[in-house]
Amino acid sequence: MLTGENGIISQAQNAKEATAISQAREKLELVFENAKIKKHTDLQYNEEEYLDNMMKEEITNIEIKGDIVIVDGFVFEIDRSVPKIGQYLGKEKDTVFPQIGTTVTLAEDKKTATINITAKEEKNGISKIEIIQYGQVIETYECGNSKEQITKDFIAKQNGIYTIKVYAGIALSEKVKVAGIIANIEYSPNGDEIYKKQHQVKIVAKGTEDNIKNIKYQWLNTTVEPEANSFTITCNNGETLIKNEVTGIYYLWTLIETESGENYITRSEPFYFDNKMPTATLTSAPVSENEFKLTAKASDVESGIERYEFYVGGVLKETVTTNEQTATYNFARGSMGEEECYIKVFDIAGNMEQISTSARTKMYTWEMWSVDFDVSYSESGWETCPDVTLSTISNNPHIICKDEPHLRSDTGKGWEYGGGPAYSGGTLSAKISATEGWGSRREILCIRFR
Repeated sequence: MLTGENGIISQAQNAKEATAISQAREKLELVFENAKIKKHTDLQYNEEEYLDNMMKEEITNIEIKGDIVIVDGFVFEIDRSVPKIGQYLGKEKDTVFPQIGTTVTLAEDKKTATINITAKEEKNGISKIEIIQYGQVIETYECGNSKEQITKDFIAKQNGIYTIKVYAGIALSEKVKVAGIIANIEYSPNGDEIYKKQHQVKIVAKGTEDNIKNIKYQWLNTTVEPEANSFTITCNNGETLIKNEVTGIYYLWTLIETESGENYITRSEPFYFDNKMPTATLTSAPVSENEFKLTAKASDVESGIERYEFYVGGVLKETVTTNEQTATYNFARGSMGEEECYIKVFDIAGNMEQISTSARTKMYTWEMWSVDFDVSYSESGWETCPDVTLSTISNNPHIICKDEPHLRSDTGKGWEYGGGPAYSGGTLSAKISATEGWGSRREILCIRFR
């Protein structure tokens, strides 16, 4: 059959489409592999605009709808946090996208803003709507797969970018910027995206001391607003707060309790902390009789690698300043032997990891091998020893002569070593000469090999 689902034409079309999908996926994968490197080496990297620009620069036929990417007419879900490709969702012409509308209205007192959200998808219906900030879900509205238009109002208490994610047949997201909210607390600085071991923040409460009863605070790694009763640490208006000994992205949450009983909860923008040592390994490999190579590998998810320090015998020998995940150093000694070595790997925030290893050069064991041979000679004349095949001396295919071969007479007569050794085709040959007498005698060629 030429037609039908199993027909030849249909099979050819399916194969062609599968190839096109694979090619579209490969385009995304190439961008994401490069993005994974940039994530740890470029301080400007972020999961939003930076990643979007990378995709647009590298892929010609692309459309980005939040966490949905359309390449060459094929729809893919993406995970920006890695980044990586998620589920393949189908062809663009067959995909039903939910309709999303948003408006932002600032309150008269400028302490809050209302984000009005409308969403509709008539084929599959809307199952839920999430409000996301800094990658964390701060509000969820269940919609029960409604095919009617959904309208929701979210009260924003913080300036910044909010992601509205609507779940239907597929999940589609839209970003909304809220600006103009005047916070009850002024943070200085208000967030810092540079990874540090410690951050200092000065807080100033808006209003007068007369109507402020208490100011309380806590550091949390979430944008979900905490309950008022979870605040236990108090501080003074204008105080500088110091935070350290944590790793990750944290927010300074504050609670103002007024004399009239009102509570105002607000938070800062994110602060990036790194108090975690890099992960590192150190290996060694012999290079020659008097040299070995040290290879250090390290990674740091937060601030990134800053430098490597190589120590041999307790002495700093080399510093490699790089953000690469691998660094090497070759050390030459005066002779064969072993050294105790270690590295110190520093990240940009100043954390350090130390790893040790024993490193050695190529080590050889020297042995004496006696090889018998018969030789005939004339007095004061040179004769050539029969060739000695090295494989008969040792199974090592890389035999190297350490000392010059010498001859030992089994009769105690005097002999001279007359030249060589000559190596050819895996054999050794040498010459000997009689200093007295003449005739034929068995001799022993003594050679030291490794």
